[in-house]
Amino acid sequence: MTHSTRLVVVALVLGSGIGVAAEHPFPVRVELDIDGDARAFLRNLDFNVDAAFDGWARVYVNAEELAKLQNAGFSATRLPDDGPRMAELARMQAAETVHTPEGAVAAQYHTYATLEADLQQIAADHPSIVRLTSIGQTVLGKHLWIVKLTDNPDVEEYEPGVTYISSMHGDEVVGKELLYNLIDYMTDNYGSDPRVTNLVDSTELWIMPSMNPDGTEAGSRYNANGVDLNRDFPDQFVDPVNTSAGRAPETAAIMAWRAQHTSTLATNMHGGALVANYPFDSNPAGTDTFSPTPQPDHDTFVRLARTYADNNPPMSTSNSHPAWDDGITNGADWYAINGGMQDWNYVWHGDHEVLVEVSSIKWPPANQLPDFWADNLESMLAYMERAHEGVRGLVTDQTTGLPLAATIHLDASPHPTYTDPEVGDYHRVVAPGTYKLNVSAPYYEPQAFPTVTINDGPSTVVDVALVPSPTQLQAFAFDLQDGGDGIFDPGESSTLAVTLQNLGQTATNVNAELIPTGYYGQVTQAHAAYPDIGVGATASSAAPHYDVLLDTATPAGHRAGYALQWVTDQGVGQSEPFFIDVGAAINESLPSTDVPYGISDSGPQPVSSEIVSAIAAEIVAVRVAIDLTHTYIGDLLVELVSPAGTRVTLHDHSGGSQDDIIGTYGVDLSSLDPLSVYTCEPANGTWTLEVTDDFGGDNGTLNAWSLEIDGRPAEPAPPEVKFRGAEMFSGVARFEWWPYSCLTSYRVYRATDPSQPANFSDVTSEDADPTDTLFDDTSADPISYFLVTGVGRNGEGP
Repeated sequence: MTHSTRLVVVALVLGSGIGVAAEHPFPVRVELDIDGDARAFLRNLDFNVDAAFDGWARVYVNAEELAKLQNAGFSATRLPDDGPRMAELARMQAAETVHTPEGAVAAQYHTYATLEADLQQIAADHPSIVRLTSIGQTVLGKHLWIVKLTDNPDVEEYEPGVTYISSMHGDEVVGKELLYNLIDYMTDNYGSDPRVTNLVDSTELWIMPSMNPDGTEAGSRYNANGVDLNRDFPDQFVDPVNTSAGRAPETAAIMAWRAQHTSTLATNMHGGALVANYPFDSNPAGTDTFSPTPQPDHDTFVRLARTYADNNPPMSTSNSHPAWDDGITNGADWYAINGGMQDWNYVWHGDHEVLVEVSSIKWPPANQLPDFWADNLESMLAYMERAHEGVRGLVTDQTTGLPLAATIHLDASPHPTYTDPEVGDYHRVVAPGTYKLNVSAPYYEPQAFPTVTINDGPSTVVDVALVPSPTQLQAFAFDLQDGGDGIFDPGESSTLAVTLQNLGQTATNVNAELIPTGYYGQVTQAHAAYPDIGVGATASSAAPHYDVLLDTATPAGHRAGYALQWVTDQGVGQSEPFFIDVGAAINESLPSTDVPYGISDSGPQPVSSEIVSAIAAEIVAVRVAIDLTHTYIGDLLVELVSPAGTRVTLHDHSGGSQDDIIGTYGVDLSSLDPLSVYTCEPANGTWTLEVTDDFGGDNGTLNAWSLEIDGRPAEPAPPEVKFRGAEMFSGVARFEWWPYSCLTSYRVYRATDPSQPANFSDVTSEDADPTDTLFDDTSADPISYFLVTGVGRNGEGP
């Protein structure tokens, strides 16, 4: 059934104290067809959708965004924002003395000060199982307190970690009280309640009741700088750089803490709905369709969400949205967001996190807190116990027995689990079934376990002793010591120092021979010695270094290839080639000359600005500086098209109502598509910047933009390819050639008469990988002659 997306304007008298200033977003109710285009409209404009229900969504907007909704044919009903009033009431009640019977839950909200004092008291009363730590500070200097609860809190043990965090939205406070009460309950019952005692003794519990105390004190969803913390984390689809740079201090603190602590399961608690929401929240297509988690994790996340919902009576029958299934939902199927903590924790840390909405009202009256406690206690305990299911084990060095920092992959899931490097233990929660387990660690040989059976119950134990990898030395860096301009020019002799990196076990008594992998670079001093190189370490050749000579006929733009054949006490081997550019590097800044351009409001065609490059260079790197003023950058799509036609998306409808895009992509701004896709393309030709404003109500101007291109001289054609080796076995001729950078494929020609080159025939089709440098000749011809040519963007070599 198709539902109208046009809204009826409803007048609402607002209570005093609720502002409409643009810098303070407020909630509105938007009536919409939840399965239609209206929801995608909200997503595309980067509106802050807080929750969606059957036929409507709660959206946080400022005055500018409200006008944009109205201009698009919607009308929005202002919802009361009780946060500031409830925060003030909580402060008033905190000054009152409330008698709470022993073992009962107080019908009273904590303030920051009372929560801090109560947590400090619990830590002082239970020093054998509690550690209270501040992992950072908020914008306004409040501590972000986290409680570690375990039987040996100062020792890393062989046990899974479970993390509970609440109130990253400051006005969603029921979870804050639930987690405080959980800490109180676990500490009070430790040693007397077998279930609690077992959980504390066998689990490393981390509990943060309040991730956004500034927001809670103000009764606001946002932190003190107006940042929605659950839209501020790296996102695998629109912000795939796992760095805390430029993020809120609360976000950065969580990221830094998580980098130092492994976790098996996590929950972050919210309010405003009643549902357990599992990944993904974000969606690769930028639409509101379900983005499935790869198996086996989809079933695992459903199992985890069901654990929480089924043990919470009101949640287990909650179906306020078509995507909900008796209290659980996939995040993107409900409504999609970018930058959520849940997805970040799973994608970058392998931590299975479920977001739990524990209260339909964000800040309900305090007298309801005992009821929420009764509804959620069993869910919280049962969820913790899931950390002891799946598969677990210790990963150690087979030789020394020491623990390793290892990575564990299960079946086809691209999101690994990691060991705690201090202990070497891993804990992988997964639904019952039979799986393939792969274990790897740097400088060790990987191990695969093709059939690991997981039962419904305690974890299956798979301990792994990894064998150290053989010594493996690769070129890490080089220094061309030509005594002149540092440029490798045709006809020039130079001294070359080469740094090796050891990707295997310790190498002693290291010596290496430099060999050319092409026909232009020559070697006149081939041998050099190295100091011992430890695991993962690097070392430069000792003087006298290598001496190299470049043929006078070498074309500009060529890359002279070299490799190292090394000998150590541990064995011998050969590195992959490294390349030295011939001729001076090219760097040029190219400003646009056809700007400024006004950006058409809701225009069907993009604004296009062109820069023509006459640089005869092959691209090494590209940076794009842009000065674009606009009153709502969430409207915009910004793309760069190279002379070769390669399109890179710089900005895609993100940033919401923020103003302006000013900065440099590749320096202080991150493009959505990697600028590295331009590497090896020709720089010369027309570069086009396209800016599209897809929605009405806002205006802007492309004031200026420029390109900075790092390049090398353009090579006329790929060089002749040099063979690396050949062998015969079982009637098959196998031969290999040295690779050359920036080639798109190789062509292999075969003949029985080398004096007749015209009779060579292309046999590339016999090898499925066009960039593979190994070829097996299964021809019946007793004697064959071969020629291999490289194919690049500028054609085929000789």
